[in-house]
Amino acid sequence: MSLNSAKNQSVNAQDEEVDFETPVIRVLRNQESFNKLNQYDVPPETPLIQKAMGQLSPGKCAGCMLSVFPFFGWIRSYNFKRDLVDDLVSGCTVGVMHIPQGLAYAMLAGVPPITGLYMAFFPVLIYIFMGTSRHVSMGTFSVVCLMTKAIVVAHAAPDTVDNNFETAPSLSFSDAFMEPENSQLTSVQVATVVCFAVGLWQVLMGLFRLGNISVFLSDTLVSGFSTAAAVHVLASQLGSLLGVQVGKHNSDFKVILVLRDVIKNISTLNVVSLSLSLSIMALLILYTEIIKPRVEKRCHYPFPMELMCIIIGTVLSISFDLGPLHGVKCVGNIPRGLPSPSFPAFWLLPDVIFHSFPIALVGFTITLSMASILAKKGHYKINANQEFLACGCGNLFASGFSCVPFAASLSRSLIQQNVGGKTQIASVFSCSLILLILLAIGPFFEKLPNCVLAAIVLVSLKGMFMQLKDFPCILRRSKLDAFVWMGSFVVSVFWDIDYGLGVGLLLSILCVLLYGQKMHVYTLGKVPDNDIYLDNKHYLAAKELPGVKIIHICGSLHFANKNQLEKRCSKIVKLHGHAPHVVVHKDGERRALNSDSVHCVILDLSGVSFIDPSAADTLSTLRDDIYQKLEGKLLLANAPPNILEALKKYKYFSSSHPVNGNLFPSIHDAVLKAQELSLLASGES
Repeated sequence: MSLNSAKNQSVNAQDEEVDFETPVIRVLRNQESFNKLNQYDVPPETPLIQKAMGQLSPGKCAGCMLSVFPFFGWIRSYNFKRDLVDDLVSGCTVGVMHIPQGLAYAMLAGVPPITGLYMAFFPVLIYIFMGTSRHVSMGTFSVVCLMTKAIVVAHAAPDTVDNNFETAPSLSFSDAFMEPENSQLTSVQVATVVCFAVGLWQVLMGLFRLGNISVFLSDTLVSGFSTAAAVHVLASQLGSLLGVQVGKHNSDFKVILVLRDVIKNISTLNVVSLSLSLSIMALLILYTEIIKPRVEKRCHYPFPMELMCIIIGTVLSISFDLGPLHGVKCVGNIPRGLPSPSFPAFWLLPDVIFHSFPIALVGFTITLSMASILAKKGHYKINANQEFLACGCGNLFASGFSCVPFAASLSRSLIQQNVGGKTQIASVFSCSLILLILLAIGPFFEKLPNCVLAAIVLVSLKGMFMQLKDFPCILRRSKLDAFVWMGSFVVSVFWDIDYGLGVGLLLSILCVLLYGQKMHVYTLGKVPDNDIYLDNKHYLAAKELPGVKIIHICGSLHFANKNQLEKRCSKIVKLHGHAPHVVVHKDGERRALNSDSVHCVILDLSGVSFIDPSAADTLSTLRDDIYQKLEGKLLLANAPPNILEALKKYKYFSSSHPVNGNLFPSIHDAVLKAQELSLLASGES
């Protein structure tokens, strides 16, 4: 057969009238008989008291203990011979990375650089026992530190922000609740209160099982927000980078005010600081872009280039006496040993508690996102609620040791896994290395220039700034997502980070509401010689049955889209047109004279995931309108069990409209019922 003749036969076959009289062997069943045949059952709800008593059994208590402290679960199966060496190498590698990042990122929070090393030790000890991720490296994170600085600047003594100083005396439990007269807190003391507040938020959200709250922080929102945060980080480091005096701004529009100060004081630019900064940046970029890709092909372990830059900067500062002779600002005093435990200034808690919530949310989201990525690579699962508890308890514990809120580091976490780390035992070795530095090596970095740390921070922001290239792709993919990205970015940059996060969250929730309000309503047609019903706009072989409208509804039905549901269904069945002429036969049966009119409407509910009382009332109104205006009947088909139970609960069915005869397990059963009731205007299907 030639190709043209085959095409002609195909076209002629489509032009022929579809025979709907071909019988399909099918036993008519309504929903009630279908449920009996397949033993439909609704499981009884367990009383709350019975659930609580069930959790108190010894087995449940042991399982609860292991869920709170996962460390004691996986350590029993830890293979020391196989994994210990890998964790040792991974932990030491990450520990080396903690040194430059900890010293540099602590400056973003307005606290002494040594605080960054405290953050790499104290909260990590808690996460090792409570975290569910095997590979995340916890400690300093630029965005969290920057958000903390906004609160520190607002409440700390101005001369303690961005300066290294002797920390204030430790507070006893009673002193922590008493506000001293005519005394301001230091930047570290304010940061520890913020750390405690963040931990409190995270523990509460973990206890109330709110781990899924992070779904509202979409990838688009996080991308726009983190890109804007990178702009804030850049602005905060301009003073150190150029050696220019920049004011400590405690108001909105910080980026604009910092740029104003830089331009205003550009005449005081320190050439030595600028030259050293540019040299370190050039060295880091050269290594990252050219040398590192070649080294990675031959060596599995990363070279600590940032640490080398810190050592080079410290040696140059000591050799040429850059501080006193050339006015280069240095790190200053670094106390040897561990900080003394102290209670946070709880009396300040009411002033910072609400401002700490965005930090708690962002820190958890970054940690959970990184943990999810690494868990997928490592083929294991994490628990979002337990991650909330681990982060919260880590912050509560760290707040007693001069720490800033912590989170997972993207770069260190990837290195910890790529180098071969298997479990959080790697963090044990990392903490051990940090402890050694705190006890012995810390004072070596006292002559380290701040401009070197600023250069390291700025080079590390490259990945965040590269996210600007993603915006055109986001715009092509979804205009709503692009709106969220741009809204969070613009508000964060030109107003403040907290407001940008709030606006981004509101826009994300608005998008969810818009998507949730959408539903798809379209008509189905019957495929000849079969009991399959398809969208007749996309499947040309599917033809509508005379006098019957089969409407497929896909989406959630609720108060927000009930009017849209009624409007679209009414338009399909032409409820607002002229009613058909109806005659009553001797046997009392009603039959329409107009064969083009709709006599039966079948709603396919297989795509409905949720229905509320308002939408159920709308279906009842639609059913009554079809009966009164079209002298027809509304049948429901393919209702999922949750929709079936909801319709019963919302009193959709009654004595005049019982389940039996109005609800069917499939579309074809409903069609057979329509035939049985003789509602088809012409012939039988």
